[in-house]
Amino acid sequence: MSVNAVRYAKPHARVRAMVSELLSPQQKWGLVTSSGVEDAVRQLDLTTYAAELAVLLKGDIALLPVEKALERNLVNAYDRVIRSLDGPPRALVEWMLRRFEVDNLKAVLRGVATEASQEEVRRNLLPLGRHSRLPLGELLAARSVAEVIDSLGNLHYARTVREASDRYEREQSLFPMEVALDLDHFRHLWSAVEALSSSDRAIARRVMGTRFDVINVDWMLRYKAIYHLSPEEIFNYTLPHGHKIDDEVIRRAGSAPDLPVLVADLPDPYRQLLQPLTKESANVWQLEVALNRYWWQQAKAGLSGYPFQIGIILAYLFLKEAEIHDLEAILEGKRYNRSPDEIEAFVWGEL
Repeated sequence: MSVNAVRYAKPHARVRAMVSELLSPQQKWGLVTSSGVEDAVRQLDLTTYAAELAVLLKGDIALLPVEKALERNLVNAYDRVIRSLDGPPRALVEWMLRRFEVDNLKAVLRGVATEASQEEVRRNLLPLGRHSRLPLGELLAARSVAEVIDSLGNLHYARTVREASDRYEREQSLFPMEVALDLDHFRHLWSAVEALSSSDRAIARRVMGTRFDVINVDWMLRYKAIYHLSPEEIFNYTLPHGHKIDDEVIRRAGSAPDLPVLVADLPDPYRQLLQPLTKESANVWQLEVALNRYWWQQAKAGLSGYPFQIGIILAYLFLKEAEIHDLEAILEGKRYNRSPDEIEAFVWGEL
């Protein structure tokens, strides 16, 4: 038996069981066509989300607590995978989960900057349980960005935020600080990819490189259409190590005068995927949905093939994240009485 077969025997068995727990297209369509938020939540109570939703069904159903319950389910899925792994594969998945810790820190920074109450900020945090390293008590008590930085102590986030604090003070905008945190996270994530064994590393480079491609194209679209950043800023605020989106592509696309030209400067499959939409004057969010639908298809395809390797695990986790996105999009649509077609337009996975 190969080394990988021994290493991945238990994780593969666990992940295969968890793949079977993902909702079917029919189940998601039932949520889309449900009579409202309460009906949709009661349908979810018949699925793998029942444990997290149980306490909410005893009273009036509000959307935010339901979303937090879904996110707890996602964290629990990560935790189950992490517990089955060891060594570099475990470290990689732990770094993937830390993306949500970065989101929590950004939420705290926004709360401090807008003088939101501690309770308001806490309600919007993703519950990470034992995986959270943030000193949330101190962070939530902070009255300024400087106090947030001091409260981070020896966590690596402190240096990243501190280096961006001068620009924050000048511009009174958290945008550079938030981008710095994102870039720092993905640099650490790629380092975790590079620490894998040679066979796993080749697979993870391709999988994570494609994920970085999708993120970079998404960010470039936003930077161009919403933030109107310069080509230099676009280049500095994107990720290295993409699969097909490299430095040359980013420099060329970042210099484009508008979205149609930017998309035309992308390599396939991204140009082929997005060009028809830009010809129809699509909004940025429609382009983002198209990108993430492509990524969902890639992750779905990643479940096949030789089982004892890191790619199966990465594929499952990305599909699980997409499922949480879709459920939140569906529930939001039901909240605002959107039609099934309107809701479907925001969904990444198959219906």
